[in-house]
Amino acid sequence: MNDKLPLWKTWRTLRGNQRTVVWVEPLWSIPYQVLLPYVSIYMSMIGLRSEQIGMLSSFGLAMQFVWAIFSGAIIDKYGRRKTMLLFGVLSWTVSCLLFAVAKDYLIVMLAVLFNSMWQVTGNCFSCILVEDGDSDHLVSIWTLINLTGLVAGFFSPITGLFIDKFTFMPTLRTVYLVAMVMMTARFVLQYHYSYESSIGLQRRKACSNQSVISLTFRDWRILVAELRQPRLLLCVAFMALLTSFNTVQTTFWSLFVTKTFYVSTATLSVFPVIVSLTTLVVYLFITPRISLRFVRYPLLLGLSFHLSSIVALLLGESFHRYWIGIVLLSAFCEALAIALLGPLTESIMTVVIRSDERARLNSFITALILLISTPMGWLAGSLFQANPTYTMVFNAGLMVAAILLSFFVVHRLRPFRPT
Repeated sequence: MNDKLPLWKTWRTLRGNQRTVVWVEPLWSIPYQVLLPYVSIYMSMIGLRSEQIGMLSSFGLAMQFVWAIFSGAIIDKYGRRKTMLLFGVLSWTVSCLLFAVAKDYLIVMLAVLFNSMWQVTGNCFSCILVEDGDSDHLVSIWTLINLTGLVAGFFSPITGLFIDKFTFMPTLRTVYLVAMVMMTARFVLQYHYSYESSIGLQRRKACSNQSVISLTFRDWRILVAELRQPRLLLCVAFMALLTSFNTVQTTFWSLFVTKTFYVSTATLSVFPVIVSLTTLVVYLFITPRISLRFVRYPLLLGLSFHLSSIVALLLGESFHRYWIGIVLLSAFCEALAIALLGPLTESIMTVVIRSDERARLNSFITALILLISTPMGWLAGSLFQANPTYTMVFNAGLMVAAILLSFFVVHRLRPFRPT
């Protein structure tokens, strides 16, 4: 089949678990994307300092590191479907409830602790999506999944209107409660309409009499040997830089534009619409034409847009009267970067992992990426406390390093042959 299968045709031809995953994903992605621009501001409104917000970001990554290590063993022992349901409720339902009622640092930390369990569901998600499915069109499938999140951008102005009418905190607490309900429905429906993959059944049978601890660390030398493959090791280093960049960008972009360019919290709701429209155009007309066999130019282009997003803000600090145009330009560049890199990087990491050890290798790779990325939130928060500009400069440095490393990644992946 053709790698460049149009999205609408991919949608029509989806079967099995891939179809289920794509159909229920909006119940998670819409509330997630609605909340994303406001999370750091919400913490700030509760009374947390930027340094504490950075600490929570690093704490979350550290806890994700722990769960990532054990996620493969948990998934293999208890099965993909049950694990997805249980940890989906723990990581999203419980955390949304805690965020909705949070009034101090400790409750937010507890919410972050529960939310860190999403690493288990993330590993599950990858296994359910790939196993027993058609791997030829993973870029298109990941594009469809990411497209569902774009719908949320068109709901953001409604959130802004509610913020104007009912103020920020009551609105966000209500949105967290709505997110809790929608995300719970997503995990319940996916459990009901999905099935255990053939690999999942084999792994559950093979692991039924072993403990999670022994499964996690058994044959660890084999896993280390897999991770030492140059192609995989370069991908891990590259993804660690992207994860670090995205952690800082997600946590501090909104805080930076509100403090430096004096963007109101209600006005923030305008930017997701611009991002969604831009990303939608890229997903519909550009991303389906990207092949995993020719990754160099789309990869470099996406990374360059990430860097341009930061540079626009840094250069625009001296032109505050044009703040709306500067922030829109930054958001536009970020949207282009996400649209190009999202499906591509997810697909690359998915296909370079051996299928028979996918769950455990996924968990160890994710843990390694998180271990490298964990200090970044604390460091960025400390820099922001000293001067918000320092955080953006630091993030620009991370992206420059990612761009330089991408040349070696592309060289190792060429000629690319999905496995």
